[in-house]
Amino acid sequence: MSDTLAPIAVELEFRTAGSDVVVHDAANERVHVLNKTAAYILQSCDGRRSAEAIAEELSSATGAPSEQTLPDVERALTELRELQLVR
Repeated sequence: MSDTLAPIAVELEFRTAGSDVVVHDAANERVHVLNKTAAYILQSCDGRRSAEAIAEELSSATGAPSEQTLPDVERALTELRELQLVR
């Protein structure tokens, strides 16, 4: 995994829907439904934070150990790249 993350690839609109977050990608005419953790990770992709930094922030917010959150963050980033939501 690279030291820093690329920013979000396109202009996105986020809306909360129950326990999920709906992400509207108008440029690609797509709608994605993410859990709150995946949406947090996506919104953290600013080109300055590393996967490790996002995992630390997630760990602080949830109380889960960063050794547990880092694999989750890396897995989510792989999926977000496949969806073309991050570069």
